[in-house]
Amino acid sequence: MDGDMNTSPDPFQLAGELHEPEQQHHDLESLATDSKLDECPKSPLVQLPAELLHQILSYLSATDLAQVSQTCHSLAEHATNELLWADLVNAYLPFKVHDPSPFKSFRDLYAAYHPCWFIPQHKIWFSDTEHTGNLILARYDPRRGVIEAYRVIAERRSRPFQVWESNPDVMVQPFDPKVSLWLDDPVLLLKNNHGRLPRYLHGETRMPMAIETQHVFNAFSLCSSESPPNLPVDPDKQWPPPIIPSEHRVYRDMEAQWSNWDQHPRSLANMSEHAFRIRRWAHFRLGMPMFTAGRSETLSTYATLDPHLYTPTKDKPYQGIWVGDYSAHGCEFLLFLQRDRDDEATGSSGEPETSPDEIVQKGSLEAIKLTGDPNVPRGQISFIAPDIGPGGMVRVAEEALFRGCRIVRSKGHVAGLGFRDGKLSINMLS
Repeated sequence: MDGDMNTSPDPFQLAGELHEPEQQHHDLESLATDSKLDECPKSPLVQLPAELLHQILSYLSATDLAQVSQTCHSLAEHATNELLWADLVNAYLPFKVHDPSPFKSFRDLYAAYHPCWFIPQHKIWFSDTEHTGNLILARYDPRRGVIEAYRVIAERRSRPFQVWESNPDVMVQPFDPKVSLWLDDPVLLLKNNHGRLPRYLHGETRMPMAIETQHVFNAFSLCSSESPPNLPVDPDKQWPPPIIPSEHRVYRDMEAQWSNWDQHPRSLANMSEHAFRIRRWAHFRLGMPMFTAGRSETLSTYATLDPHLYTPTKDKPYQGIWVGDYSAHGCEFLLFLQRDRDDEATGSSGEPETSPDEIVQKGSLEAIKLTGDPNVPRGQISFIAPDIGPGGMVRVAEEALFRGCRIVRSKGHVAGLGFRDGKLSINMLS
């Protein structure tokens, strides 16, 4: 299949379509070799000691640094300092990279994946794939010089069933999942070969992968932070869903986007750094693929989570990403959110103070599905305990399996296939 079906500029180059029109002639690859650069006039800036000038330039973004490099040879020489570009790269990574290899320089490394460095920066991403969703972990691999992301999976280990004393008809199976990355099939693979990456449809970049031997192809695209004009706000057409706190949401009604509105960002200013899209399609012959643009079932929108949502604290010890056992549906990933009640937020709960080592039990506990199933899909509540403090406690368990555990009132989400007739049923949470 020919990858050059579109001639739009590559989004990984600063000369690409994400630049403002007046900036499209600037390219990181040619900043230091532009023969048209003149020597700087005797400006007070270039008269500064090199150490001070380096300190000033260290406060600039990559695009600003690139623009400074276009002024004159003197500033171009300072702006290509490897320490500056190493800092720009490492600002997006959890662990510092000390060697730009396999690239010649840190500036080349940064330019290769601009403006996609936000993907390894945010690390955790979850998708709106119908029903099941997807949880992936993104990273930059310095050994191969690629940005990649793999599915996070959980495997149920075999454990014997146990009988619950309080109700012998209920069988309890211990749950000790093994969580890992599915390294056999990357979800995202950005590999810059110092040339134009193969294109597919408008605004998309082909991601050549091993799975193409099975006639399955993948493409990556950026998201606009703007919603289509003159359209009402529809929670079902936003990702992440409104139930998950976020200051950054993107529009996901792709049927309308492809036909009525150009969803791809045209400048860095309106590009979202909190979402991206991946299209996967099957193609068995020459010509157009079996799934054409606009079919949302072949397209997944990925959004990230604010770290404070999954980072436990003393006041919110249960907050985080958990694995749940959903029987025939297998393991699913859940975001546990502990929300403050109104009276707790104003400090009028009247509950006794806890010791420094004691777990705080207060507020509500919500389990939101990051991955789902045909009954209760991703982005929906799995269960909610309105009050895990003294006000919601039923009793302390005495039976052997749960001895010492607090049991609180809760509601579980049940629904038929296709999320039909969904309702919250009353139950208890231990």
